[in-house]
Amino acid sequence: MDKRQLTSALIKEWSLAHEVDLVGVASADEMNAHPPDPEWPQTPQRIWPGCRSLVALAKRIPQGMFLAHDLTAKLSTPHLIMNTLDNIALGLSYFIEESGYHAFPAPQQLTDLGLKRGTYGPLSLRHIAVEAGLGTLGLNMMLLTPGFGPRVYLSAVLTDADLEPDHRQEKRLCRGTACSRCLLACPPDAVGNWSLDKRRCSTHAQRFGAGAFLTHIENLLSVKEEEARRQLVRSPQMVGLWQALRTGAGAYGGCPRCIEVCPVGESYGIHLKERHSQIPEVTPEKMRKRADMRRQERNGVGAPALVHSDRWVGKAMIRTRDTRKN
Repeated sequence: MDKRQLTSALIKEWSLAHEVDLVGVASADEMNAHPPDPEWPQTPQRIWPGCRSLVALAKRIPQGMFLAHDLTAKLSTPHLIMNTLDNIALGLSYFIEESGYHAFPAPQQLTDLGLKRGTYGPLSLRHIAVEAGLGTLGLNMMLLTPGFGPRVYLSAVLTDADLEPDHRQEKRLCRGTACSRCLLACPPDAVGNWSLDKRRCSTHAQRFGAGAFLTHIENLLSVKEEEARRQLVRSPQMVGLWQALRTGAGAYGGCPRCIEVCPVGESYGIHLKERHSQIPEVTPEKMRKRADMRRQERNGVGAPALVHSDRWVGKAMIRTRDTRKN
């Protein structure tokens, strides 16, 4: 098949016409040379040695989801967005292949059991998005974008087309410990010093995920008394797991707290500031943890997670009076 001219501009035009909110291009060579964690390389070459470029796609979350009070009613929204992104990424793959190249969508929510005890996917969509110029990572290591903050979902397409890559954003969007709203709002206290305890996070973000499913099955197998086992079978937990298997609700995206309180992004001040200005999850323990992290910064002790991560979090902003408090 003859390869017609395919440019980054054409791919962006197609993607925006198909209702993605943000799109950028990253070099596979750069991702291969700078894996997020060199010990567990989530690199394109590990998946497809012929990959030359990655197209990062982002779709914003409707603001109304963060204004609703009922968590159960919110849980299906992330999966509707992810399904939409999957369809767009598949369509983009066909568009690229019509020009004579090869392409396929990267998995969004797939665990690679060979990477770090099953806590990593084959590729890190957040890091691809940073490399493609969509934003920088925040204190909780989630992607922050200038327009929508962390309130987006991501997908990506791998291709052997050699596309012109975008530039990473140099300016750090997150104020880190000077803000710490994600840390203070996190129900399981999973946010650290530019790090995230994924195991803790999953207890809320994936309340009906694989871990919860396996635990419930183990509980069922361990109960000997018939009536107790019957109650477990008919429990609200089983209903939640069934709904998650059917719709995805609660398997991922089951806790939106860190992203709805984050002040980064134009959307926060316009839609969310009034609703989420107060953080009821604040505890003395979290305040002490934040103070310790800030003290380390003032003493010049960098966060261990930042040693190899300046590429992803961007250059620190000049300190202001607010950042010197506490």
